[in-house]
Amino acid sequence: MIHHLKLIQLKGGVPANRVEEIMVESRIRLLKIQDVLSLACGKKIPLNGHDSFHDLFLALEFENSLKRTSAFDHPLYHQFESQVLKPNAQKIEVLEFEMEPGKDVRFS
Repeated sequence: MIHHLKLIQLKGGVPANRVEEIMVESRIRLLKIQDVLSLACGKKIPLNGHDSFHDLFLALEFENSLKRTSAFDHPLYHQFESQVLKPNAQKIEVLEFEMEPGKDVRFS
């Protein structure tokens, strides 16, 4: 199982209501892709005066790396990237994790 995490820093001036719209659009668009097993997204909350550089996160789960590749090659994902992420994101940090203990990540 592959857990793909995108930490997104939005461009300056993106209004708070747009963050909400991005979250809704992410759920609507990305869950239409068959290879996406689950999706979680959320906006940052202030923690004791420590401000995060990331305004938003997307967490996608895939059965394996082939399914992940297939999902990111899907036309709906490309449309999501060009219409939602690129116009609003200043920086995106991507992290991926293998969720099965003992499994060699080279064969995920």
